[in-house]
Amino acid sequence: MRDPDRIRELFADPDVVLVSGYARLPDAVASHSQYERLGVVLAVNLSDGRIVAADTTLLTDLAKDFFRALVEGLSVVGDLAEIVDRVQTRYAGQSGAALTTALRRCLETFHQVRGAADPP
Repeated sequence: MRDPDRIRELFADPDVVLVSGYARLPDAVASHSQYERLGVVLAVNLSDGRIVAADTTLLTDLAKDFFRALVEGLSVVGDLAEIVDRVQTRYAGQSGAALTTALRRCLETFHQVRGAADPP
């Protein structure tokens, strides 16, 4: 996701918000000594809830790419259960529980932000 044009495109769209969530990593995970917490960051379109970009502090590029493939393009409004199910069933790494928790925190934050953005 280091494409500068793509980053500018996301930033230029006022309907895209960035949300993050964190969870404690298990002590036995290699990245624990480096991070202690696992982070998930989602760029989400407020109007339809579609995840337009995703990133995580997972250690390997393959794990990061796999996570992106699991969640990008889905809607945190219409596909909420599928997003969580995909991560829980397809990501079998030792950081899986922390990844799911961090993802759920992102989703909760999005719904709080979206609720605040809706007119009364």
